[in-house]
Amino acid sequence: MPAISRRAQEALYPSVREMFELAAGVPDTISFAVGEPGFDTPKPMIDVAYQAAIHGDTHYTPNRGTAALREAWCRYRAKQDGTDYDPAGEIIVTTGGMEAVYLAMIATLDAGDDILIPDPGYANYFGQAQMAQANVVPVPLYEQNGFRMRAADVEAAITPRTRALLLNSPSNPTGAVIDPDELAAIADVACRHDLWVISDEVYRAFVYDDHVRCLSIAAMPGMKERTIIIDSFSKTFAMTGWRIGCAFGPKPVIDQMTVMQENVVSCVPGALQCGAVAALEGAADILSTMKAAYRANRDMVAQAVADMPLVSCNVPDGAFYILINVTATGMNDHDFAVRLLNEAHVVVTPASGFGSRGRGYVRLSYVGSAEDTAEGLRRMKAWLERL
Repeated sequence: MPAISRRAQEALYPSVREMFELAAGVPDTISFAVGEPGFDTPKPMIDVAYQAAIHGDTHYTPNRGTAALREAWCRYRAKQDGTDYDPAGEIIVTTGGMEAVYLAMIATLDAGDDILIPDPGYANYFGQAQMAQANVVPVPLYEQNGFRMRAADVEAAITPRTRALLLNSPSNPTGAVIDPDELAAIADVACRHDLWVISDEVYRAFVYDDHVRCLSIAAMPGMKERTIIIDSFSKTFAMTGWRIGCAFGPKPVIDQMTVMQENVVSCVPGALQCGAVAALEGAADILSTMKAAYRANRDMVAQAVADMPLVSCNVPDGAFYILINVTATGMNDHDFAVRLLNEAHVVVTPASGFGSRGRGYVRLSYVGSAEDTAEGLRRMKAWLERL
C-alpha cells in the first residue's frame, strides 16, 4: 500500500472524542464530555425542513447559501449587535462552524504563516491550523485572570510571520468572556500589526449574568474590514446534527471562501437551510429555555465543585463549559479523567487536549438534565472523598 501523507499522519485527534470512545465500554455512565446541547431541535424547524424536502428542495443550492437564509441571518445579526452585513456578498453559509473556521484560515494564511490561538482553546483550532500548514503560536490564558484573553499577552505572542489572531468569546473550553475594554485593546493590537481576526462567536447567545457584556470585535472601529465572524446554528438552536454554520466578513475574503466551498463540500442542503430560516425567525423560546437550564446547571456545578475536596474552579461567564483544576489530586488530567470514568462512571475531558495550558484541568460540559448533572456531581464528590 502506498504511504499515507505526512499531513494525514500528523492530524490531531481531540481528547473529547477519545473519552467518548472509552466511555462506550463503561456501563451506566454520566457524561460531561461532549459539548452538545441537551435538547432536541424544536419540531417547528424540523417540520419546515421536511415540507421543503417533500416539495422538491433536494437539489444543489448556491455555494454561498440560499438568499433566504443569508438575508435572514444578516437581519438577525444586525438585530443582535448592530453590525450590518450585505447578504449578497458578506456572508457564506457553511457546513457547520468548523468548516467556516477552516475556510477562514485557508483564505488568510499561507504555508508557514503564524496564527495566534488561545491556550487553552478549542482543540480543532490546532488541528485545522496544522492542516492549513500554518504555525500555531499560543496566547496563554491564565486561571487567575478567569481565563480571559488579555491584549498584552496577544501582543507579546506576535512574531514577524503572524498573519491572524483567533478569538473565541465565550470560550470553549473555559466559558470565559473577553472584557469589553480588553477587547478594544486587542482590536488596537490587531490594527497596529495589520492582522486578520477570526472571531468564533458560536456561543455568544449563552451569557448568564447581567453584568457580563459579550461584544463582537467586528463592531469596534477599524475592525469590520479585517474580521471574519464565525457563527453556527449548532449550539444556539440545538441543531448540531444539521451542520449549518456561516462566516461574515469583507466581500473579497468571503468571495474566496465561496470558491473554496465549491471545492470542499459544494453547498449546504436546501431543505436544511429552510429549517434554519425558521429557527432565526421564531426560535426565541428554545433559546431562552436552554439558557435557563444551563445557567441553573452552571450554578449547581460551581457550588458542587466548591464543596469537593482536592479540586477547584472559576465560575464561567458563558458557553456551557467549566474547567476544573485537579492538580491537588496528584494526578495529571488524563489519568484523572480515565480513573473517574472507570471508578465512578463519570465522563469528563482532560484539558491537556485543549493546549499545553490545559494540563492539570478537566473540562466539564453542563448541558445534561438537572437530574443527570446532580447525579454525576454526587458520584464525582464521593469518588474524590475516597481518594
